[in-house]
Amino acid sequence: MKDTLRAGIIGLGRIGSSLEKDPLRPHPCTHAGYLQRHSRVDLVAGADVDDDARKQFAEDWNIGSQNVYSKYRDMLKNENLDLVSVAAYAPERLEMCEAAIEFGAKGLWIEKALGCSLREALEIHEAIEKAKITAVVDYPRRSRQAYRAIKRIIDNQDFGRLQSVSCHMTHQLIHTGTHAFDVLRFWCGEALNVSGKLEEENPNGNIIEDQGGSATIEMSSGTVAFVSAYRKKYYIFQFDLIFDNARVLIGNDIRKIYLPDSSKNYTGFKELFESEAFKLSDTYSKTLLDDLIESMDTGSETLSSVHNAIEALKIGLAIFDSSRQGSQAIDPQTVSPDFRVESV
Repeated sequence: MKDTLRAGIIGLGRIGSSLEKDPLRPHPCTHAGYLQRHSRVDLVAGADVDDDARKQFAEDWNIGSQNVYSKYRDMLKNENLDLVSVAAYAPERLEMCEAAIEFGAKGLWIEKALGCSLREALEIHEAIEKAKITAVVDYPRRSRQAYRAIKRIIDNQDFGRLQSVSCHMTHQLIHTGTHAFDVLRFWCGEALNVSGKLEEENPNGNIIEDQGGSATIEMSSGTVAFVSAYRKKYYIFQFDLIFDNARVLIGNDIRKIYLPDSSKNYTGFKELFESEAFKLSDTYSKTLLDDLIESMDTGSETLSSVHNAIEALKIGLAIFDSSRQGSQAIDPQTVSPDFRVESV
């Protein structure tokens, strides 16, 4: 693979570009931010149907107006891109990935969810395999040190058995929830069965739209996961892990460990107290983009792979499928490829 990779972005909205302006976010935090800062990448183009988004992207990243397009196929045809970020909405993700491959991209950075149905996700995977290129899907927590430290703790049973994980999030079991389901698989193995209940009845006939709800998931490790993804008047994305001998809270806004010590309420008993001494740390230092470029160079398997994204999507779709079947437990592997949930 050549030293400098020409990159372009399809979808110049929040995760594609504009979130980089949020002063509360660590930077980089968008496709454009990571691509612009990487020593191997030259961000040269972008495409979006929105006039304002295109104008702002060009200003923010010093991209010439002639290299910012209203039609993504024009960008792919004209710009000779090595790496393409597919950051537009899920219903068009399949055709965008296929177009990027058609016009010669060697690496894809794909937003989540991978598609609105399993069939779409599998067709993306098939197209990537056929073209012998590489891709990552934007589930970055597998590469974050604290989440990797927790995996090591689970695997080594440092705190004993992981009994349960409660996942708390705000709404949208596909758009947001698949982040959590990818983490659950990273920590706890495969989902054996899923029981789900949606927040509200489907209001649009045959069109099933992404929404919130709750679920219970039995993982192959024996851990049980509980999911709460209802509408709230605040944003939350957290995991509450209960071990035989500890409790860990981790999420976008929290990172705490509680260890047992002598109770202050009952003689002869132990209760949990927050530990300042135990740190969640790991030596892994590659970003998702680093992982993609290394795979483009060497052919190595990516950490946030298309396969992992497909399995996370299966869990999300299984929650919807379970809910329409009276919340009965179902195996995510049995979800119909054509069962579709409209996500963004």
